Amino acid sequence: MSEQHKPTAPDKRASGDPEDPSAKAGKGEPAPAQRESGVLSLDQIKLGIGDTIQLQFQSDVEPSRCFVTLIGYLEGQSVIVTTPIINGSLMLVREGQDFVVRLFSGKTAYAFTSMAKRVTNTPYPHIHLAYPKEVRGLVVRGSSRGRINIICHATAEGGRGHACVARDISLGGALIAASEKMGDVGSPLTLKFRVKIGDAEHVLVLDCTIRSVNASRPTVDEKPTLLHGLSFENVDSQDTLVISALLYQNMISAQEVER
Repeated sequence: MSEQHKPTAPDKRASGDPEDPSAKAGKGEPAPAQRESGVLSLDQIKLGIGDTIQLQFQSDVEPSRCFVTLIGYLEGQSVIVTTPIINGSLMLVREGQDFVVRLFSGKTAYAFTSMAKRVTNTPYPHIHLAYPKEVRGLVVRGSSRGRINIICHATAEGGRGHACVARDISLGGALIAASEKMGDVGSPLTLKFRVKIGDAEHVLVLDCTIRSVNASRPTVDEKPTLLHGLSFENVDSQDTLVISALLYQNMISAQEVER
């Protein structure tokens, strides 16, 4: 079988981008709007073998979302991915099962609907997904950020731990509030937190650099905190996809509130 594939690695955002608004702690500018990149063919996206893809099951029985790896694709025929593994075991995927497929390439999040055309364990477990007629893209700029309120744990240089709260997040970094200074500007820091995308929970452990430290402007009912602007370093494709999904989820929620 001649499976077409694109060996080009996905374009990643440079770490520590100075234009990342999360590095400008306490400024409070509105986040730039995300924009549609239009309807494309899968071949136009230029995926790379080994890219991380998220499958969302259209069923109440299975876990709603899981990650798989792109093996290859043949235009007009199928997209080949690894079989999902949950808790160390292969998931049971039925032929004909429907999915929403989500992926991230460059600075754009893509999605399309598909179904399992063929499920096989020979010569290794993998799935042939129906080749999409069209793919919809949404540009998620590195400076686009989502307002959040997520409890985190930060490990500073020297191993000291800090309880903190993420106030907002972008593909390039986050704004973190803590009761004390977690490090000097330029110092490394490891940030760990859980995010929930739909019904699925993901744990992110991200290497960061402190880009700014500023005192907050608390209201009457708030305690003063120190706001740390962090940039993310060397974020892998799976974590990028999770952050992208979180930004997209927040954007959809905001649109629903406005209606």
